[in-house]
Amino acid sequence: LCGVALAAVVAAAQDSRPSPSSKPAQQPVFDDAAIGDGPDDVLSDGIGDDDLELFDLDVRTVVTAGRREQKASQVPHAISVITREDIRRSGARSVPDALRLATGIDVADLSYGNAAVSPRGAAGFLSRETLVLVDGRQIFDSFFGGTLWGSWPFQLEDIERIEVVRGPGGVAWGANAVSGVINIITRPPGRQRELTFVGGGGSRGTYHQYMRYTDGGEGFRFRISGGYEHSDGFLRGGSLLRGPDDEYSASRGAFAAEFDLSPTDTLSLSVGSGVVEDGFPRSPLAGFGDHKGGSEANFALGRWRRITDAEHEYEITGYFNDFAVSPAMAAVDYRYQQYALQFSATLRPNERHTWQWGVDGRLDTADASNSDPFMLTDARVTSGIIGAYVQDEWRLAPRWSLNVGARIDYDSNGGFQPSARAALSYALSDDAMIYGAVSRAFQMPPAALRHVNTPFLNGLARATTDGKLKATTLMAYEVGYRTALLDRRLRIAVDAFWHEMWDVTTLSARPGPPGLIWQSLANRASQSLYGVEFESRFALTDATTLLGNYTYQQLEWESVAPYHDHELIFPPKHKLMLGVRHDLTDDLHVAAHAWWVDATRVPNSKNPFVSRAVDPYWRLDVSLEYEFWNDNAALQVGVRSLIDDHHPEGGTLFLNRADTPRMIYAQLRLTFR
Repeated sequence: LCGVALAAVVAAAQDSRPSPSSKPAQQPVFDDAAIGDGPDDVLSDGIGDDDLELFDLDVRTVVTAGRREQKASQVPHAISVITREDIRRSGARSVPDALRLATGIDVADLSYGNAAVSPRGAAGFLSRETLVLVDGRQIFDSFFGGTLWGSWPFQLEDIERIEVVRGPGGVAWGANAVSGVINIITRPPGRQRELTFVGGGGSRGTYHQYMRYTDGGEGFRFRISGGYEHSDGFLRGGSLLRGPDDEYSASRGAFAAEFDLSPTDTLSLSVGSGVVEDGFPRSPLAGFGDHKGGSEANFALGRWRRITDAEHEYEITGYFNDFAVSPAMAAVDYRYQQYALQFSATLRPNERHTWQWGVDGRLDTADASNSDPFMLTDARVTSGIIGAYVQDEWRLAPRWSLNVGARIDYDSNGGFQPSARAALSYALSDDAMIYGAVSRAFQMPPAALRHVNTPFLNGLARATTDGKLKATTLMAYEVGYRTALLDRRLRIAVDAFWHEMWDVTTLSARPGPPGLIWQSLANRASQSLYGVEFESRFALTDATTLLGNYTYQQLEWESVAPYHDHELIFPPKHKLMLGVRHDLTDDLHVAAHAWWVDATRVPNSKNPFVSRAVDPYWRLDVSLEYEFWNDNAALQVGVRSLIDDHHPEGGTLFLNRADTPRMIYAQLRLTFR
């Protein structure tokens, strides 16, 4: 990494005087302009247009923190934005890979198609404390909670940006937005006719193809895309019973359209589907016999938005999720549907206040009748949750702002739960802000999780649950500072936090009956997590950008059960990312990103009574990209995990161990307009 960085800096120093053909330097966000306000903002594939970079404050508006458009410079949250340019320059192969770029995010490969992802120390195979959204549509498993990252039909090439809110977002989003919110925002259809092809391949029999077509006319525009991905999976890992068995094949398709119903009304529609074959390394808990793993995901979303004037905005969103999965275990085979309806209104009665209120609800139907011999005490479970919230952004004085919000949710199994947040911010200057916030949020156990009665190891082990599971509650405190220095070429953000959680669940094992091993899920723990997050971006020259972030976090666990019974990775105390991006010419770009992750302990699929140690590791990803054909084509080559081949990053009881290998790749992108 030092060699790459030194070469880039030397080359940049030699080229520090911009030539007439040099691309202009990107400007920071501390102004009032906004992007993404209409379909004309996104017209091309991202090759050669005004691309954006990580923590690039040219992303002038964000929508996740307050569930409405807000100036990024004025949001009193710890928030990072990963743009499509960041994704492309990093050489990421998946959304979890891309999320490594953001500070404060724990990301660990569990297999080729599975990852543990969460802000602020809640990363696991199914991280119930993290809420994942796609265009505001929740992806939260109705059985176990969390998100199976490799099973949903989102494709990197369709993503406009990813907004990451570290810390609770319960007022805006309700249940399960505890450790953070990750919102994957897809590209809106453009008016310009465009056809894009992407194809590539690499190590371990990996290859993928992708196609996207966009077009539109007066008052209507659409995007249709599809892709296929295959890999032989990670090579090393497994157990005494079997190897990692990590083959992965996925087909995905999506369609999105926008209609201008009137000068004030817009209707958006999107549908998608994805099918994954294999994709789940079979855990020793599956026992003997053969049961093929895989998943299927389908969704539909409709959104009506009215902006009558600068003071009034209204939005109604409805969506449907259909998901089926079996992680190569005969006893774990289920399907669920989710039906959701949301309403929100934003009112600006005067220059000092911005009010927002809304009501949303979701119905979940879960079916485990395909499991063999059984999975739940009741094969079919239905549940619902409804909530209402109100928020106010109050300008107390020219430089002071107070953001307050409250919410109440009712779950058909867990009853009423409140959420609240108050944040006070002060603008030190036009380029600097400091804030402090206190929040309450909660994680509601899915209804199906209250009915677990699942045999493992051919009946030798049994997992059951306490049907009276309580919601896990959180109180969070944080302070943050952000600034731009050196003529706005250096940008820095620092956040400190303290999270207190109660009624945390553990899946604890002890000798049976029932079975030889009995695992029971119950509220047994409380925990404290505190830490500091630092991120920076330095535009050294017009051609060279340096990136860096560091996270310190310390967990204090209070329970008779060990932390690995929480089925999460113990938060690594230290994490570091260093990156350099350099434009050798207008068309030739090199990038290197290195991560160092401290030692940790993870759930052990070979023995549920003890955890497994994971040593500290370095990961270095490098890429080289050449643009040609008037920037309508690009060839990218690179290596992931260059310096630490076959290293473990995480673990779970429900997947066999699979170690992350070094992977070489090449990719060609063509765009026709």
